[in-house]
Amino acid sequence: MLGNINSETMRATNLQVIFDYIRRNEPASRRDIAEFGGLTVAAVSNITSKLLANGLVVEVGAGESVGGRRPTLLGINADCRYAVGIDLTTKQMKLVITNFKAQIIYECARETPLDRGPDVVLAEMAHMIKTSIQAIGIDPQKVIGVGIVSAGPCDPERGIMQSPPNFPDWGDVPIRDSIQEQTGYPAIFDKDSVGAAMAEYWFGKADGCRSAFGFLINRAGVGGALLVDGEVFRGFRGGAGEVGHTIVDIHGAKCSCGNYGCLETLVNEQRLIREVSTGLKMGQKSTLSVVEDYDAITLKQIMQAAGEGDTLCRDALDRMADYLVVGIRNIATLFSPEMIVLSGGMISKYAYFAKIVVEKAKQRQREKFVKCMNVVECSFHENQCALGAIALVLEKFYRSIQLD
Repeated sequence: MLGNINSETMRATNLQVIFDYIRRNEPASRRDIAEFGGLTVAAVSNITSKLLANGLVVEVGAGESVGGRRPTLLGINADCRYAVGIDLTTKQMKLVITNFKAQIIYECARETPLDRGPDVVLAEMAHMIKTSIQAIGIDPQKVIGVGIVSAGPCDPERGIMQSPPNFPDWGDVPIRDSIQEQTGYPAIFDKDSVGAAMAEYWFGKADGCRSAFGFLINRAGVGGALLVDGEVFRGFRGGAGEVGHTIVDIHGAKCSCGNYGCLETLVNEQRLIREVSTGLKMGQKSTLSVVEDYDAITLKQIMQAAGEGDTLCRDALDRMADYLVVGIRNIATLFSPEMIVLSGGMISKYAYFAKIVVEKAKQRQREKFVKCMNVVECSFHENQCALGAIALVLEKFYRSIQLD
């Protein structure tokens, strides 16, 4: 019996290795796959024949001969399956639908009716999913699942949101089960920071990295997720990755978590606006001095002024970047990941801020205990988290493929 279990496990592992290699390297020959996976060509041929028969893989032409017959190349069948990904924020629900190659074939966004409570929000989300699938005319039976990511804390095993500070009255909301029941599709729910990191590992710059840490820097806070060999490091009871609640200034302001001086109290929209507004009231020179109401200054105005060289706004952003880089440096020192990826609205929407954060982070590379400071901006900007939700769906599907 033990031998059978081991044999079945080995076949499942080989299947995942082969399928993932084709996905990442298509067009791929059977010989290349065998060399990569340490398998025989016969074993690879047996598995790829079943993948072809099930329509998951297609033949896409012939490769260059290395002596003898030209090899047949394999690729993923883009239209054999589809996935839905949703990034749920307090402001909007961003939805993408992709084919099996994770190419976006449809996207839309709707305002989140947060003030109407979780039941209404989830009903709107389910309606959005069903109408979007209908709008593009794909076969509903080919939709393998729906991934949803949102603010933490959450319990991904149970698919439950656990009272994030910016989602009032969202304690223990069963997001996964609710969406499954209302749409009929398998669903997954996880933190948005996990989604952002997964998108980069599956489809972006962290492809092939043994370890990567994703920072999600939004207007209201900072999140994080550590990936090791493509697996999310959860920690005890899923508590890992909460970089926004690491303390970087013990004399700082009180955080929503109850502590003082957490990173996300120093890297957020309201603090930046307050600092610039105070500077204006004190008579500091700025192009924003012409604004009628200093208390009504917006993040967009600050970022635009900074990009145009405004000293007051640049100095405020510079200080905020310094605090963020302390958090980045701490992660680099603790985990030494191959790559640190910066994503979220503060990065993807504001090029000046992203630029100075990356520059400041790289200056830390010379420090004694910093072994790696490979800091990059994310690949997918406003679709980063939604594509991460897609990655979660595809990962689950890959693990569940059975060809016998």
